[in-house]
Amino acid sequence: MRAQPFTMEHWGLSLPDVDATPETAHGPLDDQEQRLLAEAHRALDNARTARWMLGFSLEVVRRRRLYRGDGTRTWEQYLNLEHDGLSTSEADRLQKSWRLAQTVQKELGRPLPDSHLRRLQPYAERTNDQEAARAYTELYWAHQKDGVRLVAHQVQQRVKNAMAAAKGVSDPAERSQAVSAAWRTAPEAVMPAQRVEAKGEQGGAGRSSDPVDAAIQLLDTARQVVEDATEDKAGRRARSSEEAQRQQDAIRRIGRILSKVKVESDADIIDGEVVIDAELVEG
Repeated sequence: MRAQPFTMEHWGLSLPDVDATPETAHGPLDDQEQRLLAEAHRALDNARTARWMLGFSLEVVRRRRLYRGDGTRTWEQYLNLEHDGLSTSEADRLQKSWRLAQTVQKELGRPLPDSHLRRLQPYAERTNDQEAARAYTELYWAHQKDGVRLVAHQVQQRVKNAMAAAKGVSDPAERSQAVSAAWRTAPEAVMPAQRVEAKGEQGGAGRSSDPVDAAIQLLDTARQVVEDATEDKAGRRARSSEEAQRQQDAIRRIGRILSKVKVESDADIIDGEVVIDAELVEG
């Protein structure tokens, strides 16, 4: 029998017999409530830490060939039997990213979300794990200081801006320096507004009646829905690598079709293409 994972007995959390009400729970948290809240946060951090520890353990099993069992079992068979059909591509991603996740956790003092880790990985590959951890930590605390939550999209945009500085630079050391410098000089990101809700609050006065604007708003909403869907952990676990490739190809195909759309006016013709969000068309 395999060793059992952490259970609720490892924490001091317990469900009360009666839910708290505004009459029984008001004002600042007392010491007992602070302790319970800290335990709840500890459980969340444990779940995030377990994610990169899975990558570490998979690398140990693969490099030491512990997956072979009776001597005949393959790596793919091991993943299918022992990890509920974990795809080889996802196993590879976990093995490639666990060192960065561990380094960020040491630097930041808490584990980062998996969605942030995936966006930060390209920056670490162009520099190193220590530089990426330092840069992410500075960005995180800058947002915390301003009372703004750092979201995955902001990390991705920051990385894209930094990576753009490496284009055309052949020397690895100079390329790494250019990426690091671009990250430091990039403007601080701010929390994106809830665009759909904000437009609804404006009422009919400031709303454009142009059908193209309406269509663009629908595209923007659809893009957000697609982004949220790609972040769904249950969907990632159930999705095969072939299905993921098919979906990625479909998104790119839609992006190519939309990029050919021309917006015309009776006054003149706009000589340009509809700008498609890079996140939608890039893999």
